[in-house]
Amino acid sequence: MLHLHRMSTLPPVTLIYGNDEFAVEEKVKGLIESLGSKDNILMNVSEFQANNLSFAELQAACDAVPFLSACRMVLVKGLIGNSKPTNKGRSSKDVIEALISYLPKIPSTTMLIIIEYRKLASNSRILKAVRTIEGAKVEECILPTKSDLLQWIKDRASKMGGAFTNSGAYALADAGVDGPRALSSEINKLLTYVNWERSVEADDVIRLVPTAGQADIFLLVDSLADRDGHTAMRELRRLIGNGNREPIGVFGMIVRQYRLLLQAKEILQAGGDTSDVKNILGLHSFVADKVSKQSQRYQLSTLEHIYRRLLSMDIAMKTGSDSEIVLDVMVAGLTA
Repeated sequence: MLHLHRMSTLPPVTLIYGNDEFAVEEKVKGLIESLGSKDNILMNVSEFQANNLSFAELQAACDAVPFLSACRMVLVKGLIGNSKPTNKGRSSKDVIEALISYLPKIPSTTMLIIIEYRKLASNSRILKAVRTIEGAKVEECILPTKSDLLQWIKDRASKMGGAFTNSGAYALADAGVDGPRALSSEINKLLTYVNWERSVEADDVIRLVPTAGQADIFLLVDSLADRDGHTAMRELRRLIGNGNREPIGVFGMIVRQYRLLLQAKEILQAGGDTSDVKNILGLHSFVADKVSKQSQRYQLSTLEHIYRRLLSMDIAMKTGSDSEIVLDVMVAGLTA
């Protein structure tokens, strides 16, 4: 039999897991691409899903000799936590037990990659077993928290060969873009817009990311709820200034925001939660969370009263009243 040495950079077993599906997929893609050409990947990568897997098939794939390569890769997805019997008649638990016994025997020409799109308990048997294998690698991919998001955006931009200013990163972090995959796409779009010639600024984000203006409207509504007329007027002026928005457009944003607050309040008072607000109103997760929290600062009757006043002001604006004066009166009235 032809004897081939393992590629020096590849461990015998790699466990990649976590709730950041995008990061998991990127790491797996990087490992596969390390095999080189598309033909080499095609001939030396086997992939299995937990619901269609027998251990015999998995072992056969691991024991196979690489084709004109120093190493072959075997991927198995969704094995942990899948209690349903596989299509091959055995439960995932049986396959895991057999796999744990087999791990020390994996040929030196095979790299086994175990992929889980979920968090694992520290006492997970497969996690503990992989850590006992010499040279094995464990990588956890956890969704960035709100406090980590600014640095995540900057690091991602740097990896793409660009940069964000602090204000630009803050604006994107506050834009309510759902998940790392969508954020990465927005970062690429913004870097393309500035042609990688300068750092992305907050104005770029506001101009190109549809939900970016939400951050300012949240600040305005917060200040209105606090009856802080000075801050509310400042945020109002910022809203009118950013993105060259017309006063009537800003007023429309305010009306929409209070309509969402009223609807969210009704959903929450009926026993719903933030996920219900998100699904029923069709909002981004970030926006649903902010709207739910803001609605708790008002009584339902107060929101109904404010919304009626806003509709009256809307009629006034559409019948010729000066838009900026109407906005000033609105702020004065809601913070008095």
